[in-house]
Amino acid sequence: MPVSVDAALYFTEPGDVAHALVAVAGRPVAFRAVMAALRAGANRVFVPAALRATDVGRLIASHPSAPARSVWLDADTPVPDGPLLLLPAASFVTREVLRPVLASDGPVLVDRAAPNAAGGVVPAATVASVWARLVAGEPLGDAVRRALASDGRTRLEDQPFMRIASPADASRVSARLLASLGSPIDTPLDRALHRRLSRPCSLVAVRLGVTPNAITLLSLVVGLAAGASLAGGTLASALAGLALYVAAVVLDHSDGEVARLTFAESSLGEWLDVTADTVVHTLVVGAMGVAAQRAAGGGLVAGLVGGAGVIGSAWFVKTSPAAPETTNGLLDALANRDGFYAMLVLFVVSLAALPSALPVLMLVVAAGTNAYWLAWLVYRVRPARRAKTLRKPK
Repeated sequence: MPVSVDAALYFTEPGDVAHALVAVAGRPVAFRAVMAALRAGANRVFVPAALRATDVGRLIASHPSAPARSVWLDADTPVPDGPLLLLPAASFVTREVLRPVLASDGPVLVDRAAPNAAGGVVPAATVASVWARLVAGEPLGDAVRRALASDGRTRLEDQPFMRIASPADASRVSARLLASLGSPIDTPLDRALHRRLSRPCSLVAVRLGVTPNAITLLSLVVGLAAGASLAGGTLASALAGLALYVAAVVLDHSDGEVARLTFAESSLGEWLDVTADTVVHTLVVGAMGVAAQRAAGGGLVAGLVGGAGVIGSAWFVKTSPAAPETTNGLLDALANRDGFYAMLVLFVVSLAALPSALPVLMLVVAAGTNAYWLAWLVYRVRPARRAKTLRKPK
């Protein structure tokens, strides 16, 4: 089991101060190492003083939680009285990789391309022997490698633990990091289209300092424009609305990517994202009803009912701990992004080729969006009824 230990960044060789400042996906690799250690469960992270007056120091100071758990090394910094996780300041590592390393007998991380850039937990005696050199910012690559190689622990050389010594290294690792930003709920269309477009946008946003919440609000504005275009009732306005919806979805993916890239995840951001997403989809469904009414003389009421179903489904999904057992493939398709796209495309095709079918299509949409939240309601009510039955005296 992981234990609560401190961590420290160290320089492996002369020139590592410059290497530690090389940006990976818009943030210095040393800052990413600090945050990875903290997110993995390190109690504190000791940071070389040479990095304090740099972007690393600025980013640590501006982060909500990092300043309280980051310690700048100086002559007065006391030696920790327990084991210490040593990490090269110029190597990229993720919190997922560091979690098992934080165990007292955890594995050792080694970069095949730079064997001296090793990471792992060393005992208190080793910490005391290298502390003065660590505080002074001296290169410790050989000493740390020997300390980590002497106890026979497992060496992990195939993990994402990579030294950054050039812009080419940073580009390669940045691409790998961006490719890892997907979500477990991504659909095939998300992976094929939205993520391909959102990742470059996210990288630009990080470099420009655009916050995740600002991107969420932009996604909301674009989504509102999509709804306004769809409500026009013409083929041209529907196609424009579909294009704007794609842009809104790309931005919806980008806000989460930027949050993860900048370590800016928050409860506020999560709820803002869910709210914006629900508002956009509600208005898009309602706009389809308006367009159907204009083009075929019916469908407005069904559009409004469908929009209400979107709100109900979003609320049940957000507030329920697990998926309902009663859902099937059809309901899941109605709830995911690919199903929503299929509905939009069918709406545009009907508007172009058979406008008279739009009111019927809107009835199907209304039934689908409301069927999903009703399935969630049944899922919630059934356990409550079973529990009530069990409590009845026999």
